[in-house]
Amino acid sequence: MITFIFIVLMLALTAIFQDHLDTIGIVINSSILLSAIVIVNFIRTKSDSKFVRGLHTFYIIPVVLLVFKTVEKLSFSIHGRDYDNILMAIDRGFFGANPTVWLYEHIPVMPLFVEIMQICYFSYYFLPIILAVELFIRRRHDHTEDRYTDELEQLRFIMIYGLLTSYLGYFSMPGIGPRFTIHDFWGISKELPGIYFTEPIRWFINLAENIRVGMTNAQAAHVVTRDVFPSGHTELALLSMILAFRFNARARWVILFLGTGLIFSTVYLRYHYVIDVLGGTLLALITLWSAPPLMRYFMGLKRKIGRYLGKA
Repeated sequence: MITFIFIVLMLALTAIFQDHLDTIGIVINSSILLSAIVIVNFIRTKSDSKFVRGLHTFYIIPVVLLVFKTVEKLSFSIHGRDYDNILMAIDRGFFGANPTVWLYEHIPVMPLFVEIMQICYFSYYFLPIILAVELFIRRRHDHTEDRYTDELEQLRFIMIYGLLTSYLGYFSMPGIGPRFTIHDFWGISKELPGIYFTEPIRWFINLAENIRVGMTNAQAAHVVTRDVFPSGHTELALLSMILAFRFNARARWVILFLGTGLIFSTVYLRYHYVIDVLGGTLLALITLWSAPPLMRYFMGLKRKIGRYLGKA
């Protein structure tokens, strides 16, 4: 329901700002997303097989990725500008310097450390999946299970809810980050060299954010995804760590190590300003506080709709 509502919001913004947007692309993506939500949930009502339960649990991963790629079609186009100058000014006001520059000047560059930090940063894509897979495996399916207290359902809702609220931040204050505004983007590999995996990971992240080898700094800054404030990496890492310990997951210590490194790496590797990290931290806390009552509301609404349709 909450994903459905977010997609409707994107369509509403598209209708309002259609002269500045890739309207056709947004409508196509939204149609795919809405169709996937309806079809998968309909299939789930008709089958209780292990495969269908797995599909219903994990189909949301590609859905969220496509939502993200749709959001990037809106954030910068709606505003026509980036807000990095404000984010940089806040950082300088707090610290009296640019934190990414300060870290480079005060922490000796060690390729092994850079490698570990880049791997931690990349683990963003896997932390919630690792936790979800463990909870899915250990959950004993019960037709009478209470979805208010089921750990996997709580995890799914909190993660998706948190991600979508961070996307609202991208709508509100698009930015490209210090690797473009403060540093020489293509010079980062020379200043912060890794060992084996750093460059392939950087290449993959750049590719996912529309950056191709051979682009100039200006071209890369123009096409890159506006996903700086708040830091979704920080938010998702904190949510993964907190929930891993709340649910006593076996992988909790691995998630803690990767998540802690991930949060530090967002600034160290120049992807984010410190204010982005603080914003992501605050958003994670707000998400944890507001998710339970919101989840209860949606579950109650679902039951009411079910009763209404049953009578009809």
